Amino acid sequence: MRTVLLLLSALLATGCGLTTQVRPVPRGAVQVEGALGGPLVNLGPVIPVPLSTVGARYGVAERVDVAAHVHLTSLTFGVAGLDVGGSWLALAQDGAVPALSLGGRLYGFTSVLASREAPPRAYLEVSPTVSYLLGGRFLSYASATGLVQLAGGPPLLSLAVGEEVRLASWGVQLELRWYQPDYATRFNAANWQGIGDMGALGALLGVRYRFGGDEE
Repeated sequence: MRTVLLLLSALLATGCGLTTQVRPVPRGAVQVEGALGGPLVNLGPVIPVPLSTVGARYGVAERVDVAAHVHLTSLTFGVAGLDVGGSWLALAQDGAVPALSLGGRLYGFTSVLASREAPPRAYLEVSPTVSYLLGGRFLSYASATGLVQLAGGPPLLSLAVGEEVRLASWGVQLELRWYQPDYATRFNAANWQGIGDMGALGALLGVRYRFGGDEE
């Protein structure tokens, strides 16, 4: 059980289970979304940890949205998790020049079991993302994420690349992420699959559906 708790703590500290919000949703639109996946761990076969989240976004302005998500997998271990945040399109795509957006999230986690008391934990995340939309359907992107542990500890870094395929109101997103590329995996509680001995590679799948709003 101690190993399980250490593993869960490490996962929560990297904000796993959420795909990158590449661009804000249009003004007035509501988007429901879910994601599944996380770091690759070697348990005999190498598999992604099945962390899951569900949430929604709302376009409050032409280039700004707000969002909130519930973290489902952590509830299995008696830990309730919620994040709130949003994204801002700082630069729109212009010809061959990609778009630039800035996302932010505030995470909160707390124990919900009396038998497993632990102090609440909070984390602040900032993610700049560059993206290019081709043919109105294929959205390619690259992102860097910095996460600050508000209870203390060094900032955590991750890098991501991904592709979102847009099908009318639906979207499907596949993301590959490198968690903590500056940290040696031999110091972690789990046998992560990294690059060499550094960090942990991860895979995430996201699905979303959008209602209403202005056209992009």
